[in-house]
Amino acid sequence: MTAMEETLVRLGDQSLFEQGGPVMYALLLAAIVAVTYVIYCLITLRRGAVMSRSLVDVAETLGPRDDAAKALAVCRREGGPFAEILAAVILSRHLPRAEADSIIEGAGRRAAHDLSRGTMALEVVSGTSTLLGLLGTVTGMFNMMMEIRDSGVREIGGISAGIGEALITTIAGLIIAIPAYVALVYFSRRVEDIVLMMEEHAYLLLARLRLGRDDPGGEDPGAAGADRPEGGK
Repeated sequence: MTAMEETLVRLGDQSLFEQGGPVMYALLLAAIVAVTYVIYCLITLRRGAVMSRSLVDVAETLGPRDDAAKALAVCRREGGPFAEILAAVILSRHLPRAEADSIIEGAGRRAAHDLSRGTMALEVVSGTSTLLGLLGTVTGMFNMMMEIRDSGVREIGGISAGIGEALITTIAGLIIAIPAYVALVYFSRRVEDIVLMMEEHAYLLLARLRLGRDDPGGEDPGAAGADRPEGGK
């Protein structure tokens, strides 16, 4: 049996994973991370998981004369980004409108950051998988060139091993990167939709709690009390 035949037999006994070389282990890790965070996003980015029924009730029913302390207790009990936004609305309801809006916008940005943790991992995987596939292509071509230098072009078995490594890692990298990128786009849009819904609830709640205060013709009871002279009627 010639050296070329021995090489071809050896390659035939190896799996595609083994023929892909060391880069395949990094690609396997990237695939595991991608699957893990897709499952994580599917669980955590459900509307019901982020905006629980009790928090939605607070956002939709709390009025200026209701017990704000009780609503804050619900927010502390539920926790999460939506609870933090509602708590910011309740605590800033007596502040000037511009300051209250600024506080709510800050809470919204923090909520978007918290909800985007899973999508950040998918972004990393989609980018690094492509680069790892390219790295496998380069190493495969390098191994092929070294085989040509050492054995000449007649040893087609060694040349085909390098080409096979390059192609396998490139294909594996794209197989991981493309679904990860699609998942990234999908879950990023879901995060935007959820944050938008939370902010809509927040601003409607703020307007309801400040009913009469933001009306130029309305009278702020607190301001009226402050302006009334002591002992006046």
